[in-house]
Amino acid sequence: MTSIDIVAGLGALMCGFVAVACLASAWVGFRLMVRGKRIKAEVVGVREEKDTDGDPRYFLVVAFTPPGGARVEAESLTGKPHPPERQGPRQKVGVVYDPARPTRVQVDGYPQESIFMALLAASCSGALTAMCVSKLLS
Repeated sequence: MTSIDIVAGLGALMCGFVAVACLASAWVGFRLMVRGKRIKAEVVGVREEKDTDGDPRYFLVVAFTPPGGARVEAESLTGKPHPPERQGPRQKVGVVYDPARPTRVQVDGYPQESIFMALLAASCSGALTAMCVSKLLS
């Protein structure tokens, strides 16, 4: 086994993981788009996190009760670079939730994951994986 084979194997492994992660992200977005239900939710908090560059990201935490279900508390899938505007207690926001997994929500006004971009990244990563595997098999 040469060093090129090792690099091709590692490249195939890494690109394969990226392709699977991008497909999973696209699937989540697709499920919300197709099966999602719209409901008003109450803002119960904000979680702050630092991104890889050390910049703050703010995730809205909401609570709602789906029809015929128990109260659900969920966090937005994506964050914003600035804190949300405070509008007083019991602030209501629109959300789209997945009935099969109600903790998966997309909050109105927060960036939405792009299904197209996730599929594009998955296909590019898949192509790189295939190239690395073909190098290993040749």
